Amino acid sequence: MPDGLVSATEANRNFSKVLREVEGGARVTITKDGKPVAVLAPADAPDAAGRAQARQRMMALLREGLPLGFSGGVDRDELHTR
Repeated sequence: MPDGLVSATEANRNFSKVLREVEGGARVTITKDGKPVAVLAPADAPDAAGRAQARQRMMALLREGLPLGFSGGVDRDELHTR
């Protein structure tokens, strides 16, 4: 089941198997009524590091000058240069 979909019922019945797959590096999307509700991924997944870096960058930008309640005139191009 590498990087696959699994229903909540199947995940419940085969949790040990699903967990072994995730330990092996797979990402498993758990669905309920055909809709994705959760993603089970390795704790050291590469995207976790990317999210942490993005969070740090966002906090640095906020400290730099755009407070949370900012409602001034900044255009998209100016935001990209920050």
